[in-house]
Amino acid sequence: MAEADHPGTHVPPADDTFPAGGDKGDMMNHDAWPALPYDAWMPTKKTLHMCAQMIGKARLALSPPQPEWLNTCLYLDGRGFTTTAMPRGTDIVSMGIDVYDSAMWIRVSDGRVATVPLSTGRCVADIWSGFRDALAGLDLVLDIWEKPQEVGDTTPFSENRHDCTIVAGDAQRFLRVLTSIDAVFEAFRSRFFGRSGVQLWWGGFDLAVLLFTGKHEKAPDDRGYIMRYDLDAEHMNAGFWPGDDSNPYPGFYAYLVPRPDGCETAPIGSEHAGWVEAMGEWMMPYEAVRTSNNPRQAILSFLDGVYGVATTLGGWDAEAFTYKKPVPAPRR
Repeated sequence: MAEADHPGTHVPPADDTFPAGGDKGDMMNHDAWPALPYDAWMPTKKTLHMCAQMIGKARLALSPPQPEWLNTCLYLDGRGFTTTAMPRGTDIVSMGIDVYDSAMWIRVSDGRVATVPLSTGRCVADIWSGFRDALAGLDLVLDIWEKPQEVGDTTPFSENRHDCTIVAGDAQRFLRVLTSIDAVFEAFRSRFFGRSGVQLWWGGFDLAVLLFTGKHEKAPDDRGYIMRYDLDAEHMNAGFWPGDDSNPYPGFYAYLVPRPDGCETAPIGSEHAGWVEAMGEWMMPYEAVRTSNNPRQAILSFLDGVYGVATTLGGWDAEAFTYKKPVPAPRR
């Protein structure tokens, strides 16, 4: 959404203001935006997703509660996914998935380390058993519910012998997609003066950027336990979802809490996106983005358009939430 359309709304930084590592060189570099056909990598996606749920549930068991479940999410790192640091008594524990070494890892601040191989042929049940053994070997006794969350197949980890595939190239391609998107999400939120973050949510396996205004909201009573504590704050949630069996089309989504009246017909200035009433969200296909002339700008336009709805129909104070970056300090 153009600045002229909504004075004072959040405007993404121009391409030449991106930090090192996010320069204009990848604007049309489709190697940074590979195809991600669901059927082609579905076996790896399902097994990898269950591994992410394992370390995510471990984070839930170790980390003190935070609003909107922010104590449970995962993050990207240079080789895959990580919990980041979690408290354990006077120690720190971190866990992750390395898609290049095809392994899960656990590290304790006293120097101890454990790994669990993720090679093809090892089913979720085998990985779960290895993960539990690794935890026990590090004296980490955690209360982890082994039923998967937010997925159609809720087979307990210990009984899942049908998801047994981790193709390293497929996992690395997924990470490549996520890191490209992460750079855009980070640039988008950098202009917001408020609580924000980019997280990988292990329930849906989606990477999301969230902006919070700091206002409490009454959560709906009919959305279940998880959403009761997820929808209790005014915020914008936008993300990338890799698809599943019922909807095998990766894409972007965005919504506002609370939903502004009339948002479904509000223009957001994105040629690839549209409102889907059945979901109560704006949606945009990944394939349309990655094959566009400028995938980065396609995502930024989508995000900025939705933010424009927040600052108009949603009543967010655009000026108050605009962060003005520091002027570079003189080097003397």
